Amino acid sequence: MAVNSTIEWSDSTWNPFRGRTKVCPGYKQCYAIIFAGRFRGVPGHPFESGFDLRLVPAKLSDPFRSKNPRKIFVNSMSDLFQDSIPDDFIVRVVAARGACE
Repeated sequence: MAVNSTIEWSDSTWNPFRGRTKVCPGYKQCYAIIFAGRFRGVPGHPFESGFDLRLVPAKLSDPFRSKNPRKIFVNSMSDLFQDSIPDDFIVRVVAARGACE
């Protein structure tokens, strides 16, 4: 989880999965695809696989690490409700949010 976000309306970003499946021609213009593409092939970088869809279950616990309330931008680098995400994983993401309130 990015602890200090530069996004004015959020304190942190949280990406329990990364990437997206291609859905339309405008897909190539997405800021996240362009950003992730710069790091494809960089070992150890969160986007070493570019914008290929990848679930990261280890990130599900990240919101629990903060001791202070935070405005968290969930999935700044993906789409929580895309068809390729298993329903049970979406439920786990939503449950983590509820547990933090």
